[in-house]
Amino acid sequence: MKKFRLTVAVLLSAISLAGMGDAKADTGSGMSGVKVEKSEQKKVRIYTQPGASVDVAIMDADGNILYRGLISKNAKRATSFNLNNLPDGQYYLTASNNAWWMSQGLTIKANALNVDERSLQQMTEPTLTAYEKNKIEVVLPAKNIKEANVAIYDAQNVLVQTDTFKGSVRRFDLSGLPDGAYTFVVGPNEKKFISRVAIQH
Repeated sequence: MKKFRLTVAVLLSAISLAGMGDAKADTGSGMSGVKVEKSEQKKVRIYTQPGASVDVAIMDADGNILYRGLISKNAKRATSFNLNNLPDGQYYLTASNNAWWMSQGLTIKANALNVDERSLQQMTEPTLTAYEKNKIEVVLPAKNIKEANVAIYDAQNVLVQTDTFKGSVRRFDLSGLPDGAYTFVVGPNEKKFISRVAIQH
């Protein structure tokens, strides 16, 4: 099975999986104007906003990365992916930068590609706000993210608190911690965002 997956990855790389399409960028939907749509029987396009580079990956249902690349910040067209060499199954196209992350589920069945809006997961970089002295509110704008993890580290990179929360808002009371800088690592397993706060008594 590993040999088969490696062969698929090599084939995808060899046929120049990512190529420039002719559609104009920015359909105005998704995180920062990012949108994934079917373009032909087994081809898909991802539209991104010019101005920021975007990391893109295609993986199978087991998390094996079949393709990884970068869409240039100067790209003004959609980037196309030809999935003709992939067998029937579930795949994911992920895209991210420092401000957002998204994952679009792709299903190939009977040699046809389906892009299902219900299998789209998105989130943007969380905001951390002090709602009282040394008490922090984390807001994680997201769609279809079941739960996010939060890990808080001190200035020596020692883990001082962990938590999991559902929804988009969670509050943390850090008043019991000593003065200093703390790092919040927030997000689901697929993508983590890092933010820093200072505690002073």
